[in-house]
Amino acid sequence: SMVVLVMGVIMALQASLSISIAFGRLGEAVQTDFLILISSLWTILRGGLVAAVVVLWLMNRRRPLFRLIILLNGIYTFALFINMVTLVDILFGVSSQGVESLIADVVLMAAANILIFSIWYWIIDPPGVNEGRRDDEPWDFLFPQRGGNLPRYENWQPRYTDYLFLAFTSSFAFSPTDTLPLTRRAKLLMMLQATISLITITAIAGSAINILASGS
Repeated sequence: SMVVLVMGVIMALQASLSISIAFGRLGEAVQTDFLILISSLWTILRGGLVAAVVVLWLMNRRRPLFRLIILLNGIYTFALFINMVTLVDILFGVSSQGVESLIADVVLMAAANILIFSIWYWIIDPPGVNEGRRDDEPWDFLFPQRGGNLPRYENWQPRYTDYLFLAFTSSFAFSPTDTLPLTRRAKLLMMLQATISLITITAIAGSAINILASGS
């Protein structure tokens, strides 16, 4: 149920980011009817898919729900990449008056980045949507509770909040912290998340703060 809620939160974050670019002060230099149309279509598509996720969850249709979550999170990831490229492009032409909106967009994108990759980590690593033991499948992440015989953790299984913490720490540390990736797909996902976080937090936010400081 928490994953379904997070899917809706990601949609809200990305919709706010799109509105900030298309209709806010940052969008004045790039605003076109085509951009507004694309932004509206993205919002409608994501809203429809989120509604379908909620319906499947209420019906307890786990297999189609899991597949739809993968599809929707893939769309979120693509949108996150497009938003990052757009913000970088806007950064080179932004004035000191538009920096506040740019910083707000960076915050929204950073939050979306954490939530999107927390879903990916939850998807690839057992138990995932089944929320049960799957001893026949290899782990993608070595949580501390899995790495040793800790008292009262013999039957411990990760839940979504564990992957949320993993995504949060990876986003700001740009590297693994207490949980190590074991598979190649886990390493690639963590590399992608760290790259997006590095660009948004250091390059975009740092440049925006410098512009703001020089204009004051």
